[in-house]
Amino acid sequence: MEHILICYATRYGSTVRIAAIIADELRDAGYQVTLSPVSDVGDPGGYDAVVIGSPLYMGKWLVEAREFVSRFRNALTSRPVAVFSAGFTLRERTKDHLSAVDEALSSSVNLFISPVSTGYFAGSLDPDRMSAADREIVRLSGAMPGDFREPGEIKAWARTLPVLFFG
Repeated sequence: MEHILICYATRYGSTVRIAAIIADELRDAGYQVTLSPVSDVGDPGGYDAVVIGSPLYMGKWLVEAREFVSRFRNALTSRPVAVFSAGFTLRERTKDHLSAVDEALSSSVNLFISPVSTGYFAGSLDPDRMSAADREIVRLSGAMPGDFREPGEIKAWARTLPVLFFG
């Protein structure tokens, strides 16, 4: 049975739920799945495929996710990898929003790996869980709080991964 690592970085917990939905969908499809924060993952070389997710913060993946990709690029380039990005700006998937995500990935993650698939998901925005500085950024941006994650969309993307990973 193929073993898939799903690892993620998160700032306030929204990305964990997205990763868990992906993990559940792949388990339901019969795969062995390990779900873990990137900070807790050692060498991903023992897995048959890897999914890496991070929220976008100030237009970039979180540093721990970027460092994970950089540190383990040799192991990651020798197996199929998919990535996903989450953010409240992705609730509207305009060409500009998707281009901004692709640019963020191109300047960091895609320097080291070539993902077989990229997922773009709206996140959640809960100011009560945020630092004062982040709450101020949210206030100034005019972003509306709420949970914009779409489980059906996340599951549909997860269902595409096995054929991309294993043929």
